[in-house]
Parts: sequence; C-alpha cells; structure tokens
Amino acid sequence: MAVEGPSASGKSRTVREMSRRLGATEIHEAYDRVRPRLSLSWTTVPQLLRLEQRLLREDARRYREGRRLAATGATVLTDTGFLGPLTYTAGLVRLGLAPRLVLNQLLGTAREWCEEGRWGLPDAILYLRTPLAERRRRAEGDPRRHPAPLRARHQAVAAYEQRFYRTVVRPELGERFRSVSGTGTPNEVVARLVDAMTRFRARTRRPSSGRILDAIEHDRGVP
Repeated sequence: MAVEGPSASGKSRTVREMSRRLGATEIHEAYDRVRPRLSLSWTTVPQLLRLEQRLLREDARRYREGRRLAATGATVLTDTGFLGPLTYTAGLVRLGLAPRLVLNQLLGTAREWCEEGRWGLPDAILYLRTPLAERRRRAEGDPRRHPAPLRARHQAVAAYEQRFYRTVVRPELGERFRSVSGTGTPNEVVARLVDAMTRFRARTRRPSSGRILDAIEHDRGVP
C-alpha cells in the first residue's frame, strides 16, 4: 500500500506514524534509500537520464521488497509508490524542461521490468490531498528535503502528477484508491488514512501497470 501525494504533502511523516501505529513495515522512498545521496539538479540530458534511471532501479527494488514482505502476510506501507521517475519525467517533458527521449527510455525499461515481474504498481494507494499553500509552508520549513532552488520545479511538476493520478491512476485502481485530506496535525491525517484503509474493497485482479505506462506514453488523461 503506497502513500502518495505531491512534494511536501506530508507523505514521509505520515507513513512513519502509520507504520508505528499499525505495526506495519515501512519502505522509504527511493531517493532516501540511494547512497551516495543523489543530486536532483542536472545540466545535461545524460545527467537527467542517469538520475531518473537510478531512481527507477531503486523503485524496482522497493517493489520487489514490498511483494516479498506482503507474501509473508505483512502489511507494507511505502513512502510513495513506484511511478515517481516516470510521472516526474513526463511532467518535465510537458513543461518543456526535458526531451521526450528521456521519458521514452524510462518507459522502455519499465515495460521490460514489468513483464519480468521486477516492477509494478502497489495493490492500493492512499493519496494525500494537501493544498499548495500548506505544501509551500512545509517545504520552506524543511530546506534539507526541499531545497529552495528546486521548489518551483517540484510544484510545477506536481500539478501534472496530481491530474494524472486523478484522471488515470484512480480509475485503474477503483476502490483501491482513496484521496484523503493532508491538512491538520499528523495525528489527524493518520486517523483519516487509517479510516480510508478500512474502506478498501477486495479486488479480483491486480491493477494494470501496462495501461498506466500506455497512458504516460500517449499523454492520456491529462488536459
């Protein structure tokens, strides 16, 4: 189960508190797991491609780790799902900040790994719906995780990603996608998310990663 949302929406603190409260296993986001720590700045296309490929590889590791843990009966909570490098790069392409060829290469890798069972979607998504003003305030209060030079870019890409999750990912997951307000204290947000979890319904099929990748490739579902 992934907790998703825009940059500075409160995902990390929420997953940490939910895992503690529920006795669930927490899987940190890809960026926090990679060592040495990656720079999110780039000046050339090859640098951008290497950055996103590294994050996608880590997301594939997170996916497999989550599947192994879930197979033992554990409840697994991930800080973000496994689409980040793809949706973020797609947002950059839409904004004219990255060439299409970077996205195409990432999509090709994701399709290959998906067919091999090495990468895919979570079983369910809890999406934090946090207003822009509050996200800006939180980002300004945590300059280490949200460096000032990157905030405007993150916010612009987040607008694309929010629409994509609403118009493409949510219909694909159906009752396994819940949008929850991210405003308020950590305890208030966690209480809403735990309540949303109880409303998940069993599904007979796993959501299709292929349809999500098709939507990214053809820029569908985003006005």
